[in-house]
Amino acid sequence: MSTDDNRVVLGKLEEVKPHSRWILGETLEVMLHNGVDRPADVAVWMKLPPSTAAYRVRLLRELLGPDLHDPALRLAMMRALRSALPRWRAEAAYAKRRRAKGNRDTCC
Repeated sequence: MSTDDNRVVLGKLEEVKPHSRWILGETLEVMLHNGVDRPADVAVWMKLPPSTAAYRVRLLRELLGPDLHDPALRLAMMRALRSALPRWRAEAAYAKRRRAKGNRDTCC
């Protein structure tokens, strides 16, 4: 799946800052692969505080809307995440290094 296809499937998630996009992407992956969408379930799977899981699930619902409940789109999101997550992880690491060097105007 190409990067353009990922942008179509993952929608507004591609527009989020690098570190947030990576964290939300991992949360979405847990939700999709385990068939959970309740914050309490996400908290258990990810070993997160319930409030953190609730915040992430709320953000994902705002960004992706009703697409989270469509089986065909869920499958497409799983495929898109498989290729997008490594890139997002690398972009988040790069942004962190840039911020550490004092280049705060480049990201986040």
